[in-house]
Amino acid sequence: MLMTVILPLASLFLAIRPQWQTIYRYSLPLLPLPAILAGLMAELHHWLELPWLLIGGLWGLDELRQTFLLLTSVLWATAGIFAVGYLETRKLRPFCLFWALTLTGNLGLIISVDLASFYSFFALMTFAAYGLVVHERTDEANRAGRVYLAMAVAGEMALLTGLLMAAHQAGSTLLTELPGAIAESDRSGMIIALLVSGFGVKAGLPFLHFWLPLAHPVAPTPASAVLSGAMIKAGLLGWLVTLPFGELSLPAWSNTLVVLGAIGALGGAALGLKQVRPKTVLAYSSISQMGLITLMVGAAMANMEQAATLFSVIALYALHHGLAKGCLFLSTAVELPTQRRFRWTLWLLIALPGFSLAGLPFTSGAAAKLAMKAELKLEQYDFAVAEYLPLIMTAGAVATMLLIWRFIWTLHQSARRGHNHPFKWLGWVAATVCSLVGFWFLPGARSEAGHSWFVLTPGELWSLCWPIVVATAIAAVGWFTRGRNGSDLG
Repeated sequence: MLMTVILPLASLFLAIRPQWQTIYRYSLPLLPLPAILAGLMAELHHWLELPWLLIGGLWGLDELRQTFLLLTSVLWATAGIFAVGYLETRKLRPFCLFWALTLTGNLGLIISVDLASFYSFFALMTFAAYGLVVHERTDEANRAGRVYLAMAVAGEMALLTGLLMAAHQAGSTLLTELPGAIAESDRSGMIIALLVSGFGVKAGLPFLHFWLPLAHPVAPTPASAVLSGAMIKAGLLGWLVTLPFGELSLPAWSNTLVVLGAIGALGGAALGLKQVRPKTVLAYSSISQMGLITLMVGAAMANMEQAATLFSVIALYALHHGLAKGCLFLSTAVELPTQRRFRWTLWLLIALPGFSLAGLPFTSGAAAKLAMKAELKLEQYDFAVAEYLPLIMTAGAVATMLLIWRFIWTLHQSARRGHNHPFKWLGWVAATVCSLVGFWFLPGARSEAGHSWFVLTPGELWSLCWPIVVATAIAAVGWFTRGRNGSDLG
């Protein structure tokens, strides 16, 4: 567990000498390996005490952190392989340096159980990622970086204030003590508001999401993959480990988060359908998918008895989305083969993770969506907007498929033909295999999704298929009516 953060930090020494740049470049895929091993082999609920760290550190893994650690480390590893083939020698050293720092923060915050370690790693990830956003140094990248940095500072201020207020109430710096203390505090509303907004900046919460569609298109493609697939989940994990889930029912906050989730799920999709660049479409897709996850977070706040069960479903959905979205971002920099007979195979591999996001039967998306629907049944909730949950989820499924067709269209319009660097090809294939196949063998996915691996009832099959069919028909009509006039399909 120590090597999870020590190895990427130690790699910074390779940035000292320009002659070591090539070594640093090829080391990128190796940096998350200790985290992968920790996620697969470390004993759960075994805490590592570090009395010499800050004000006393405590690191460890539980079922929730294990899922997030595996998602994050696998995605960083595959994106690191891709980066080896993607990067040029120009600006290689700063990219590797900020990559390693951001990775350290992203992995460290997941295994941190004490507040000081958690916030330190969270802040490191946040501010180091600025170097990845502005890597190309273009006017557009610098503008995106300014917006990102301004929102990051505001988010960190809200987050630190909320964490300190909760720690003062708890009389402890352990994250495990914060939810109960927040529930008992007479300032619980203020603390929750600070934590929701502070973590919400990273999670792409509506009205706090503005940095996201600006940063993703300008960042290098491997950085975009981890920004959307892994780092955006850090905000979600922050919600899950600090807010008072299971301590009391908060219908007012539940209504607020469900409404925000609905706005994100449908509004993000609507904005994404107007975009002309593949990575921008995917950025709005991430906002839309995080909106659906926010629905579940809101539902967990409404019913404290359901919180524990919903946690496992949220983790499953985050695992599925992170792996699939990472593949799609990497595919934007994959060049089409010059031989026509290989192109259909390539397009199929590009499309499958997208179809998985839409809930295509027998994919990770189908397992995640069925688990979500099973846990968001109306009879389990009585908060004000609960009756709209089925409608929002259905509309979200149609919107997701429309966004995937939009992404495929824009990618087709901008795709280049040529030969891929072997490491670029290997990284994208590895990410795709992890999304389509490896997902089923990861801890957390087996327990939650195993029952629906390849066994679907006719009702489940129909509930998954008809939104895809409807969205495909809408996309076909849009292509036929606008394509004939020579106009863009947006």
